[in-house]
Amino acid sequence: MQETINGSAGTPDNFDEWWNTPGQWVEEPNQRRSGWSGMMTARFGDTLYYIKKQNNHLYRSLGHPFGMPTTSREFANIQCLSALGIQVPEPVFHGSRQGPEGFEGLLVTRELEGFKAIADAATLSPDEKRQLAIATGETVGRMHRARLQHSCLYDNHVMYRWQDGTLLIALIDLEKLRRPYLPWRAARHDLDQLRRHQQIWNPDDWAALLSAHAAALAT
Repeated sequence: MQETINGSAGTPDNFDEWWNTPGQWVEEPNQRRSGWSGMMTARFGDTLYYIKKQNNHLYRSLGHPFGMPTTSREFANIQCLSALGIQVPEPVFHGSRQGPEGFEGLLVTRELEGFKAIADAATLSPDEKRQLAIATGETVGRMHRARLQHSCLYDNHVMYRWQDGTLLIALIDLEKLRRPYLPWRAARHDLDQLRRHQQIWNPDDWAALLSAHAAALAT
């Protein structure tokens, strides 16, 4: 299957062209799941694109016992969070095919322009850090209200941007997003993971995050 979702003039428009686009590796191909996965960037005009390329990198579940490309899973997860009104990377192209060396998967997204990871937020003022904690708690709480677990909620997977005085939060790396059998575990897992990996919030900030999360969860 191949699908151009929201391409722009001057960008590739089919699987072969995106697959063979030269670029800069930001995640070198590494062996996982009996295959490999890697991420590169390429620029067309003023826009930066992230190109995730995979070979025999499959996700298996009861619904997909023979496996599906994890790029297809991530594409579906992007659509799911977008439908909830949560900011996520904008998909441009998604496709999969049987290649000469196995099953190839491809997902292209447009750069989240102006966003930074909270891992890089150490220089923010105390007030800005508190605002960031509250906005993050509210966003993650909306995800958990939908009974979804990010499963990889590290400080470099939560992005932020101020726009016209409003703080925007985006979530990335959605390959492992899932709906757990016990919904209450989603919040516990993700929040514990974020708490252990973040280094910018003090205990009072974290309490503000938890308060905002609880309010969003109860809405």
